Amino acid sequence: MSCVNFTRYHSFNDIMKRPDMKDYLTIFFSENNMDLFPEELRHLPLALAEQTAVSPWNKPFTEVVNQLLDAAQTVWDITNTHTRRCVSLWDEETDWTPELERKGGKNSVFLLTPEYEKDRSLVGGQETELGKREARPAVIICPGGGYEKVCFSGEGNPVMRYMEAKGYVTFVLKYRTAPERYPGPQEDLALALKYVREHAGEYGADAHNIMLMGFSAGGHLCASIPCFCEEIAEKLSAETGKKILPEDIWPDKLCLGYPVITFGKECHEGSFQALTGGEESMRETLSLEKKIAADYPPAFLWACGDDTCVPVSNAVRMGEALKEAGIRYELCVYPTGGHGCNLAFGNSACRWTEKMIQFMK
Repeated sequence: MSCVNFTRYHSFNDIMKRPDMKDYLTIFFSENNMDLFPEELRHLPLALAEQTAVSPWNKPFTEVVNQLLDAAQTVWDITNTHTRRCVSLWDEETDWTPELERKGGKNSVFLLTPEYEKDRSLVGGQETELGKREARPAVIICPGGGYEKVCFSGEGNPVMRYMEAKGYVTFVLKYRTAPERYPGPQEDLALALKYVREHAGEYGADAHNIMLMGFSAGGHLCASIPCFCEEIAEKLSAETGKKILPEDIWPDKLCLGYPVITFGKECHEGSFQALTGGEESMRETLSLEKKIAADYPPAFLWACGDDTCVPVSNAVRMGEALKEAGIRYELCVYPTGGHGCNLAFGNSACRWTEKMIQFMK
């Protein structure tokens, strides 16, 4: 089982030759992104291809190449070195595969985990260094995608690697999207929280220090869990046949990047349509700035003033609601970055990561 580190010396074709790579990359990189590589450039080292190809959003093609390399490494970690798993949250004994994805619904849900360390803390009945080590904070990342898809390439793989570098035990959630409706995605995230809390010791994580980090519609997903915790726990108990308590699925803190918050004035209409099917009676219910209670978790919010997709007023309204409820929070609005900028390297919003790390201490 060889260890491969994909680099710019590899070509697009070199990467695609690896077993199972193409099928997995449809999720971790997306077919649309693969189509950005012209046929005539696919045999070239990525270092050369990125100098010729252009991205449709008028940014250097280097960004696309970086996302491909991150995604390819993630796939290799899953399929070859087995240092990561895709746990099917509705059937924890099963690992997700592209075949399950094609079945859709709950079959498509998985939690991408860090190195799986089950039963390795004890060797011959004796506790090892793994068992003695200090538990680290955990984070579950929910990429955006307007509740129509889950954008692993931008807000999944890169953010996962950044958070791991900062000492977090990091998970990424693939949740249900349209045509699945509310509360499907919320149930998926609740199961992810339950899984991480129950298996924290196996990953070296602190079961009482779990952050949800969501971007765009993923921000709405994360922010909605504390708002509907009891309702979701009750639904999950009925669906799974197992008693699930609100405290099992309660996050300890939140990080919301350019989040969708409201479905009222200045909302992201696409997210509303995808999540509810256009059910007008749900606008008020799922406008989260109206659902903040005094026990809401501490939250770090950030957005960009030049965001033309999700109005920055979403994050501002959430900050105002948290302030009124007496919740510890921080809101950062940056001049540049637009929408979907994830780590925002090269924009003024790049400071959000260090501000967030400091806030969460």
